[in-house]
Amino acid sequence: MATNYTSGSTRVALSQVDATTVVDTRRTRPMWFDGRFMAARDLEREQNYFLQREADLGQANGFEGIRGLMVDQLASNGQTVGATAIVLHAGSGVTPAGELVTVPEDLTIQLAQLPVQDDLGIQLTTSNSPSQNPQMRTGLFVVTLQPVEYTADPITAYPTTVQGPRTTHDSDIVQATAVSLVPYPNPPTSYAASLQEAALARQIFLVGSATQLPDSLLPLAVISLDHGVVQWIDPYLVRRENGTQTIPVNFGISDQVTQQAYLMQYDTQLQAAVARRRAGGLKANFAATDYFLALPAVGRIPFDGIDTQAFSQVFFPQEMDVRLSIVPSDELPALLQEGMALPPIDLTLPPDAYQNMTVFVLLAAADAESHAAAGARQSLSHAIAAALSRQCCHHSRASHCQQRMGERDWQPAIRFLFALARRCACHFV
Repeated sequence: MATNYTSGSTRVALSQVDATTVVDTRRTRPMWFDGRFMAARDLEREQNYFLQREADLGQANGFEGIRGLMVDQLASNGQTVGATAIVLHAGSGVTPAGELVTVPEDLTIQLAQLPVQDDLGIQLTTSNSPSQNPQMRTGLFVVTLQPVEYTADPITAYPTTVQGPRTTHDSDIVQATAVSLVPYPNPPTSYAASLQEAALARQIFLVGSATQLPDSLLPLAVISLDHGVVQWIDPYLVRRENGTQTIPVNFGISDQVTQQAYLMQYDTQLQAAVARRRAGGLKANFAATDYFLALPAVGRIPFDGIDTQAFSQVFFPQEMDVRLSIVPSDELPALLQEGMALPPIDLTLPPDAYQNMTVFVLLAAADAESHAAAGARQSLSHAIAAALSRQCCHHSRASHCQQRMGERDWQPAIRFLFALARRCACHFV
């Protein structure tokens, strides 16, 4: 008789086990029947069975921040919290071990109150090892979530023997989520403090030597502290919003999710650099090496770094072949997707290494405008000036990264271009 896969379990009941059957000893549950004596251990086995099954299913798509769980210093009322506090926004995610972690509402957390992960399991015990003063912590830390549980609600426990006494016992197992800090191991130390974030991005995305945390932890952001004061917060160094998706043909980062994270990390750091300069009354005409040690294959650059009259630029190394062009806005998603398959740009190479490298700086414009500019043979500077009256980044559903950046609240005074990097010569044709 054929198995009906549309009703009930799709598992076939075997009458006997042979050598072709693979047994998972972790997923064995009690078989209930009338007349069986029920003990507490049997109920625990059944609960553990379902917990293990849920964890296995949660690992199918890798770990991800499903929704929310962003870390910054902006409260829900729009006010900035103190320099020694962070805001963990509501959301839920899945750890690499497949466990669900949930934060039901926004939390404002004083960093001095957060335990370091090494101390999380021994907070209620005595430890002889010296620990750093929580208010004086200095260095790089990863803000993480970890699923935990504890017992509560004691009730009367009846005796299990004829003359045994009555006792009390906790009646509930409560699942919760713990927020903790994990010291970032082996951070880059050969760079100035102002380039620490850039050095860490290069180490993770270019060198590919990202630090592995325990599978029980969901990393949310890297935070830099100086005597308990927040210097910067970067979520995309460790945050991955989807499971691993390998790209079969690729010249750079083979994991599409890591590519997207690198683009978002670069874009966030770029915004912060531009905002600091404008707050100090400076233009955003800086070289990439002032704030970065590597660049993703695609990304925005400050428009102040381009001189449209002299057709020169200061953002990329001067040895590079940098070309400026206008493209129809509807072609930008395809160019972004193409560029994501290319390797990042290492800004620590000797100057001669950039002579065989070409970078295309693309300005998105409406189709009619780009055709009119080409037909009338107007000067490129006039076409650029006309196109810059609108947002330089076209918002499209065709690209997840472009969509996430398009959702941001850009200040009208800040203009950005998309830069599509291509390797020439033997690297890419």
